[in-house]
Amino acid sequence: MMLPTIAPLRPTRSMVVPVGREWIYELKLDGFRGMLEVHDGMARFTSKTSKPMARFQALATALAATLDVRSAIFDGEILVMGKHGPDFYALFFGRGTPCYAAFDLLWLDGRDLRSLPLWRRKQRLRRIVARTQIGYVDHVDDPALYGLVCQRDLEGIVAKRRSDAYRLDTEWLKIKVAGYSQMEGRWELFRRN
Repeated sequence: MMLPTIAPLRPTRSMVVPVGREWIYELKLDGFRGMLEVHDGMARFTSKTSKPMARFQALATALAATLDVRSAIFDGEILVMGKHGPDFYALFFGRGTPCYAAFDLLWLDGRDLRSLPLWRRKQRLRRIVARTQIGYVDHVDDPALYGLVCQRDLEGIVAKRRSDAYRLDTEWLKIKVAGYSQMEGRWELFRRN
């Protein structure tokens, strides 16, 4: 594919939810981070370490067929939705149907969007994924989202500054829920595999 290689931003772990008008808050979806690259009808996922994710090629191809673009690079999460939200174990063990939810749009039809502020990239993302099979990770301006996430036993939230570009020095903060039930035994799974 004739697209640039873009290293995904890595959120920094924080124990405190930042507060202020410059911050927005998104759900931290519990799945596999995936950059979806689409070019002339072809598509693929790459991981947060920029490795190909061949296991999800059928999903990438199906998503590309629903897009009305020549080329695009999305940043998002591959997940399996369970009864109460993302089901990490179903995804890990290949049970259930994987889907994709995008939280950023980095490239569109030959144009690099990374220098735009986050709020503008998200506006374009929302328009591009409307009426496609790609989910849109919405955001709120209220840090109280973290309390709701705790009540619903979800993984956490990600706090981002609304005016930030997508650069390696951009700081995203992930605030995980202590006691999140799907974390039990997870590190043993990864060590075994």
